[in-house]
Amino acid sequence: MKRSVSFKILQVALIPAFVFLLSNCLDSHRERVHMDTGVSVTNLGPHKYQFIAIGKASVPSVEEQDFFKMKKTSCEAAKLQVTQRLDELEADQKHRQFFLEQKAQKYFGDGEYCELTYIYELPQAKKQKEQP
Repeated sequence: MKRSVSFKILQVALIPAFVFLLSNCLDSHRERVHMDTGVSVTNLGPHKYQFIAIGKASVPSVEEQDFFKMKKTSCEAAKLQVTQRLDELEADQKHRQFFLEQKAQKYFGDGEYCELTYIYELPQAKKQKEQP
C-alpha cells in the first residue's frame, strides 16, 4: 500500500516537471517585428539637418539569427541611407561626411532593425582678415 501511495505522489510530481522541461526544450515562438525602413529629414536651418534613419539587417544574418551581425548590418544600412540623402541635399559640399554627428542609436527586433539619429551642420565660413 505504501508503495502505491508514494508512486502516485512521485507520478504527480514528475508529470509537471516533464512538461516544464519539454516546453523549455522546444523552440519558442517568436513574433517578427516589421518596420518601414528609410530616412526622414528635418530641416533645422541653412545647411543644418536632422536625419532619422531605420535600416534592416542583411537576410543571411536574420536567417542565421546572428544578433551581432544583425545589429552591425542594420546600422550600416541606416547610415548608408543617411549618407545618400545627405549627398542629395548638399551636393555642392565636399567632406559632407565629416560634419555628420551621431546623436542616438536604437535597436528593434533583437537587432534586426537599427534606428540612427544624425545631425548635420555645415560650419560657418571663417572670415578672412583684410590684408593691407
